[in-house]
Amino acid sequence: MNKLGHWGIILFIFGFVVFGLVARERMRGAKIITVTGLFIGVLPDIDLRIAQIAHRGVTHTMSAALIAGIALAVVAFSFEPLSLTGKAEETFYGFITGFVAVGCHLVGDVITPMGIKPLYPILGQSYTLDIVSAHNQSANLLLLVVGILTFQMTVRHARMSDPVPTHSTGFHRADFGLDAETEADIDA
Repeated sequence: MNKLGHWGIILFIFGFVVFGLVARERMRGAKIITVTGLFIGVLPDIDLRIAQIAHRGVTHTMSAALIAGIALAVVAFSFEPLSLTGKAEETFYGFITGFVAVGCHLVGDVITPMGIKPLYPILGQSYTLDIVSAHNQSANLLLLVVGILTFQMTVRHARMSDPVPTHSTGFHRADFGLDAETEADIDA
């Protein structure tokens, strides 16, 4: 697939990845994750610009997805939290963003006749679903449109849904004041 097709697949999947963040009103985090996913998701095609690396070789593997996930997790852990509840959540989403973005790229390339070798260099077997050519502009545009529409519907649904339930701690304010029922139990 070309960039448009890859972006469509990424948007399709990342709508579901950021659903919980949007429902919890963590819009900045959802935006950062989506934009980062769009960038990382096309990064495996860097092998087209590096003569020493075969196209759809080492950059199109599950190992590359793991490396991308670990790299983004380390970056997220290294900085102060930008938009989520802390280092643990940002590190988790860093890993998910890198791993899923490269995984989306692999999905986009496995549907082409050339296929991918997801377990290279351990196993050199190529896998393909041979559904559509990577250069089929209509297919790439269709993937992009479906991705955009799905992303928009998912995010819109997340905004309209009830907030994601959290564990009740017995506190009702950010300053950790006790609610009336708990105060009555303590006084008794």
